[in-house]
Amino acid sequence: MEPTENNQNFNHWDILQAQIEERAPGSAQGPIAEAGEVEAIATAPGDVLAGGTPSSPQSAQRAPPIIMDSMSGISGNPLAEVPDTEFPSQDGLNEKIIDLVRFLLVKFRRMELTSKEEMILRAMRDYEEHYSVIFSKAAECMKLIFGIDMLEVDPFVHSYFLHPALGITYDGMLHGVVGVPKTGLVIMVLCIIFIEDNCVSEEVFWHVMNTLGMQAGVDHFVFGEPRSLITEDFVEEEYVEYRQVPNSHPPRFELLWGPRAYAETTKMKILEFYASIVRQDPRSYPEKYAEALREEQERA
Repeated sequence: MEPTENNQNFNHWDILQAQIEERAPGSAQGPIAEAGEVEAIATAPGDVLAGGTPSSPQSAQRAPPIIMDSMSGISGNPLAEVPDTEFPSQDGLNEKIIDLVRFLLVKFRRMELTSKEEMILRAMRDYEEHYSVIFSKAAECMKLIFGIDMLEVDPFVHSYFLHPALGITYDGMLHGVVGVPKTGLVIMVLCIIFIEDNCVSEEVFWHVMNTLGMQAGVDHFVFGEPRSLITEDFVEEEYVEYRQVPNSHPPRFELLWGPRAYAETTKMKILEFYASIVRQDPRSYPEKYAEALREEQERA
């Protein structure tokens, strides 16, 4: 697909084409500058893998189906969900979705509540009538890319608290690109390991990561250098075990869930997370669902 073919649709992975940077206090360029601290500016729209090195046909075929399904299922046309009355421009609507994601990243970093009223005021002025679609797309993007859930704490005023998804307590904001949540990357790594029978070779793992636009040794514009992040920081935090394959010459390595992953989340939560992203029932993956269900029963 040529980049221009998809430039009319908001794609959740456009937010991965963001430059996250510190802003000087007092800067006054739009609602996020007023809120301070973090700016995420979406750049070149395009295919799901835009911004990363295209994977080889072999790596694309080797990628677990659930991962590839998630890539094909997350893009969409937000205008399809907007009432026929007074259509906004597509670019304008996409911009407001991105503005809201930027604002929510600031609220997460500050550990502050936000509300429908504040989100409208700070991130979607003149688009109040399209609040529901802007909010749903931004919330989905926060969950998929950054691993951040929005918990409604007061349904009367629609106030929300942002927290890491799936019971994971690590946000990773001190690792890689400082100030950017990495919970979404942790979840992606755990999913790849789970789908690959709970132990994935380093070669296969990086084939899959390449399809997501992340290469070992190459800085990623959101997460930083992924190899050191995953095999050092995530290992140090005990979400990932990175070990040499016994008796391998030359040495080969593999990745497994670490003890903290097993303590904080479950295979079922990981499977349900991605099933919700691709809008399928977890039972669509019968073998993995059965495995996750057995773990749930053993934990009970």
